[in-house]
Amino acid sequence: GWSADTINQILQFSVEVEKNYFAEIAKIRAFKLLWANVLKAFGATQIEHIYIEARLAAQSQSANENQNMISATTQSMSAALAGVNCLNVLPADHFSGTEKPFTKRIARNVQHLLKMESYLDQVLDPAAGSYYVEHLTQALFEGAWQQFVALEERG
Repeated sequence: GWSADTINQILQFSVEVEKNYFAEIAKIRAFKLLWANVLKAFGATQIEHIYIEARLAAQSQSANENQNMISATTQSMSAALAGVNCLNVLPADHFSGTEKPFTKRIARNVQHLLKMESYLDQVLDPAAGSYYVEHLTQALFEGAWQQFVALEERG
């Protein structure tokens, strides 16, 4: 019995970010478009608020801690460029179960690098206008929307 607006205000999505830089940006952006269209279909009027939390995919981590630190930075940048609200970066050695103070510090500092050195918080939509990202986003959105409509038709 809740309205679509009420549900959207309290709902939070969580996505895993893989290593494919542009595809991850497009995936999250396409999801935001898809959810906005679902909200419109159910009569929502407040579609600007879509809360997405991102975390690094476990399968994207390797045994090499140095490689994981670099990957965490690019994966985090993908999530930030896509416009997530919350980013959870685990230490490079988290999945091996041997977290060290150094890797914890690096994981905490990834967000600071993206904000203070790349100024990603200063641009509303940094990926907007990129033909490749826009085209990939639209293709993912259209495919997902067609599947959604097909499910609705089957009832």
